Amino acid sequence: MSIANRLLYSLRFLVIPVWSIFLLLFWFLIRLRLLAWLAVLLEGIARVTMPLLTSHTGIVVLICVGIGATSLLLWRWFSVKQAVSLVILVPMLLAVGGVFIGRIDMYGTESYVLDPVQRGDVQVAREQLLIKMAQYGLLGEVRSLAQVGTNVNARDPKGHSALYWAREPEMVKPLLQVSAKPDAGALLEAAFWGRTDTMKLLFEATPDDGKALVAEVGGQALQDATHVRASGEQDRDQIVQMLLARGAKPIRTTK
Repeated sequence: MSIANRLLYSLRFLVIPVWSIFLLLFWFLIRLRLLAWLAVLLEGIARVTMPLLTSHTGIVVLICVGIGATSLLLWRWFSVKQAVSLVILVPMLLAVGGVFIGRIDMYGTESYVLDPVQRGDVQVAREQLLIKMAQYGLLGEVRSLAQVGTNVNARDPKGHSALYWAREPEMVKPLLQVSAKPDAGALLEAAFWGRTDTMKLLFEATPDDGKALVAEVGGQALQDATHVRASGEQDRDQIVQMLLARGAKPIRTTK
């Protein structure tokens, strides 16, 4: 056996840990979305399958290594050139797929989502996953979780509901359709980001056209809408008019 062939033979086994690492990275990035998909299954099935992804990390590692070991079959099924191309392509696809499909927890709140999963508490897990999916702007997952009877008014440890994170009208609508209750936090977020359509939806979902919400935090909402440049001037002006029409009073500042 020539030196080149020996080197190629050795590199075949190096592919196994490389694939395994990229598979683990991919799993880590899509883990929360995968949990959200499993959470909408029948409760008994969800209670069994969801903890497997969080409690038994060793099982996940073994699965990734097992899949990585299948790379050895490439050298039997394809020519050397084709096998080398696939060996390089698969990790690239996993990396790109993980970035575009997965989500990185930038808020450091993943633990309170995973804890109920590990306990097998499907209802609480669904509630916290719903909040996270709204936070990530994943409309499909939000709709699916809302449709299986998840409490859409549940809150995370910081007191934020899914409606607080929704912000965008297309995300807010399905939550309101399943009886999500507009609150002060959701109104302030919409005002801060200049979401006029979202504010209209929140007001329409209240029995008094949002007057109670405005009475509670109207001054702060006015301040957010006028001082923060997170939206266009036209949107900010419209928000101010909407708030003033419902009795908002500017916060007086003392120098």
